[in-house]
Amino acid sequence: MELTKGEAVIFLEHYDLFDVDMKDREVMFYKHTSEDKCLVRCPDTGEWAEPKISFLKQKKPGHIPKEYAKVCETIKQMAITY
Repeated sequence: MELTKGEAVIFLEHYDLFDVDMKDREVMFYKHTSEDKCLVRCPDTGEWAEPKISFLKQKKPGHIPKEYAKVCETIKQMAITY
């Protein structure tokens, strides 16, 4: 599945995110972290998760909601500064 940073995806499987079942919930795709996993952000809780890509489906392929685009603009990868 080809995903774009900021794209809305929905959980197809049960996934426990700090005692919240994410099945059927929308999250924001951020990036691939490994061959079969990716980093997503839950807009309701602000928490991050790293589910298997197979647990997700695209809500509207290629579409990036404005609110998710704004969030992506504010995210920076941590850098070692010492």
